[in-house]
Amino acid sequence: MPSERVLFFPLSRKGMGSGHLRRCFDTARDMEIPASLIIDDELPDALLPGDWSGVIPDFPGSTSVLLTSDALKDNSFFDAGRTLAVFDRRQSTEADILLWAGKFTPVLLDDDGQARIFAPFVLDSIPGPRGSDANEASPSWLNLPPRGQKPNPGGLILLSFGGADPAGITAPLAQILLKTGITASRIHLTLPPGVLPDSLPRGVNILDSSGNLKNQLKNYGMVFCSYGLTAWEAVAAGCAVITADPTDYHAFLSKAAGFPGIGRMGGRSGWQFGKNRKKLLKLLDFPESLVKSAEKLASMVELRSKGSLSSLLDSLEAPESRCLACGKVLPSVIARFPRQSYYRCPDCGITGLYRFGKVPEDEYGADYFQAEYQNQYGKSYLEDFQNIKAMGVSRLEIISRRGKKDGSLLDIGCAFGPFLEAAREAGYQPHGIDISPDAVAYVRDNLGIPAVSAAFPGDFTERMFSSKRFDIITLWYVIEHFTDLKAVFAALNSLLEANGVLALSTPNGAGISARRSLKRFL
Repeated sequence: MPSERVLFFPLSRKGMGSGHLRRCFDTARDMEIPASLIIDDELPDALLPGDWSGVIPDFPGSTSVLLTSDALKDNSFFDAGRTLAVFDRRQSTEADILLWAGKFTPVLLDDDGQARIFAPFVLDSIPGPRGSDANEASPSWLNLPPRGQKPNPGGLILLSFGGADPAGITAPLAQILLKTGITASRIHLTLPPGVLPDSLPRGVNILDSSGNLKNQLKNYGMVFCSYGLTAWEAVAAGCAVITADPTDYHAFLSKAAGFPGIGRMGGRSGWQFGKNRKKLLKLLDFPESLVKSAEKLASMVELRSKGSLSSLLDSLEAPESRCLACGKVLPSVIARFPRQSYYRCPDCGITGLYRFGKVPEDEYGADYFQAEYQNQYGKSYLEDFQNIKAMGVSRLEIISRRGKKDGSLLDIGCAFGPFLEAAREAGYQPHGIDISPDAVAYVRDNLGIPAVSAAFPGDFTERMFSSKRFDIITLWYVIEHFTDLKAVFAALNSLLEANGVLALSTPNGAGISARRSLKRFL
């Protein structure tokens, strides 16, 4: 079912800057469905709600902002319909999302934490090393600025370390730059909260914090920042970039992504900056290398747009984040694809499916049984008709041994009807249902067997056939496509005669094909 609400959980703890908060606010503001920000209760004074307008222009506007503890106390908060919970927290743990998973559907955004194993849906917008694949990835969700000038390390320089500069890098880095011979007039910087202008080197230029920094990047030849959104915005705008990072983790990400950097500066005292200064001098001695690196990084984000992050979230459905068979919350995800994830439940062992979008109307069209089938099996479905029919004969022999040697039969997911034809020749009264109109037309027109095109169980009704109940119902490699097993089995129960036979098959997730290539198998 479509999502009815989106909750954003940005990283907003003390010392973590404002980048995550800014991105969640911008995305929530542009959502068509209702969206709110859920923030941590303990915030630094500089980031209390009344002061955020200095960090995020137009905050909060029409976007609602809720404190975590207040939200937990309000029971009605959990009963507002199907909800996506988007975690933009860098390294979320299983416990972080487990608290909300029973009621909401967790979605991770650029998150490399432990929760990546369990989250039903993962989005990556910032390029870089990841522990596992995302469902979807696109730098276009960064909402990057348009390309400006060519990188110019000899031009104006910008220092920007987020809305809070939690590691206090701005002032010492400005001093280091001056000691390399760069003049103060070339240096522009954003003033971090709590830093007095008098504490900065004389002659540097302080930017107005109320402006949109992203749109000003084109004015600079080189930008110093930490690894993150600003770094990618800068290379997209045509700036050379050198990173100076608050933690070893940031420095690792920066190096892995390919940014020139001077390493970790956060937590260092004055005498420790000598190592940073040596790295900086080495980088500045080779401006052509800085230009080459910037252009290579820019090419990584100059990809075809997948639309905005807000439009993507608007379009996602919100499946329950639990095992469809036993109800286990947040089973481990084993494979991710656009709009769907597969999990393996540690409690009951089933391999199940989270689906985040409706099946396209043409998903099971003529190509599904022709080109796609041929790619997998080396021949089209109709070319393989007699072989599939022979397997149907074997299945009917098993059914007959259960005491059902004749009677009405409904094959759900009948495709082009090889099993239906085998059933008719064996003396049964076959009926078929399939989501593919092309397949159903073939069954009716070429085989002369009653069949309807409908999605089961949602679009199917007993009135579609003269038989309201059936002696035998079969589903051959169909059950794994359903995301609501309770609804499926309730419908099967209503259609099956007393003492009837329900026969089904499903792929073996422990078989050779799955062990050889799990993603191809799925």
